Amino acid sequence: MKGQIFEILGLTVLILTILAIIIVVYGNYIGREQTETLKILGERQEIEGFKAGINSILYTTENNTGKTLLELLGIAAYNGDYKIDYGVGAGKVDLKKELEDRFDYIYGKGHWYLRLPFPNITSNIQIVVVSDTSGSMCNQIRILVTDVPKIIDKLRKKGKKAEMTLFLLGSPACCVHENGNLIPFHIENYVNETKYFHVVKIPDTHPNKGYYCKRGCYRGGGYDEDWGTGLKCAIEMGPYKTNGEFGWNEHAVKIAIPISDELPGGMEPNCPTHGCQRNNFERGLKAALENNVTVFGFSGIACGEFYPLRGGECQREDFEKDTSYDYCGCSKGTVKRWMREISNKTGGKMYSLINASYSAAAIEEIITKAQPKRIPYLEAGTLIPRFKTVRAVTIPIPVSVLGKYSELKVYYWP
Repeated sequence: MKGQIFEILGLTVLILTILAIIIVVYGNYIGREQTETLKILGERQEIEGFKAGINSILYTTENNTGKTLLELLGIAAYNGDYKIDYGVGAGKVDLKKELEDRFDYIYGKGHWYLRLPFPNITSNIQIVVVSDTSGSMCNQIRILVTDVPKIIDKLRKKGKKAEMTLFLLGSPACCVHENGNLIPFHIENYVNETKYFHVVKIPDTHPNKGYYCKRGCYRGGGYDEDWGTGLKCAIEMGPYKTNGEFGWNEHAVKIAIPISDELPGGMEPNCPTHGCQRNNFERGLKAALENNVTVFGFSGIACGEFYPLRGGECQREDFEKDTSYDYCGCSKGTVKRWMREISNKTGGKMYSLINASYSAAAIEEIITKAQPKRIPYLEAGTLIPRFKTVRAVTIPIPVSVLGKYSELKVYYWP
């Protein structure tokens, strides 16, 4: 009997001991779980607080533009540049500086870092061509109005969103060889206008600003050769749009091509390095720099035969043999130097037109290689130091392009 009682007591003690162990273990587990939960909640609260602080910054308004920093970040991502130019009134916004001022104020200088990748966006490529229309340019103009539209259509099918407006400085009065015959060149019989290729005669005066779009530099002619002032007018007007309207598209890659074998305003009776011709040249260069236009100068060579149309008859002239003035030397020298100068100063490249057909190939090369002037990302703040506890959040940034967005990553450490 006593043995049974002791067995029962032993079993009871064993059960109670096991229960005690279970209670202790469970209690420790619950305690640790609660501690972990509190820790996670605390970290979550810190992250949400950090994120709320960032959103409060992004939704503040920039004074000059009246836009939030979130909107400006979307515009910057589309432009591929953190400097945004709103023109007269709002002026330029340096978004990097705006962010640094606000983040430094809230989180302290040296305690944060942000990075916003800019998406790869295919920009429109818009080209204005200003062509000398003197007699020696006849074959050149024929190539432009017949071959270039086909090139543009071909490149557009490959994804290059290119378009061109050809501004003529006058009405070509010249002749071309065709099927073994010399015939008058009437541009309307050759031009192939499309949705993306237009030919217009540059106006005598700028339609909005009133200044002359071309100036001759000697008595008796030269207006159809002033590619300098013509370039200024074409750049400020922009490419042809529709219904007689002109203008550049927003965020387009802007390219201008002057084509001539003479100085702007004519080379008679000499080949000057300053004076009227140089002033005309400076007008075009200044307009390109002020309007962020890349210039590719096409330098022709005024050598050999050409065929002006006079009195309805095709005539023959030879620059080297029929004149006392060295047209060939000036076009190979001064004209070429000036074309190279305006190209280099605007970030472009000079092309020497050895023959008329080369211009079409050069234009194809320019369009193929054209790229928007973009930076890959915006970053601000201080690079993350090693051995620091870092908090990080990601904020989606809508980009001003349908269906695209980028992610702003912000990091903070105490």
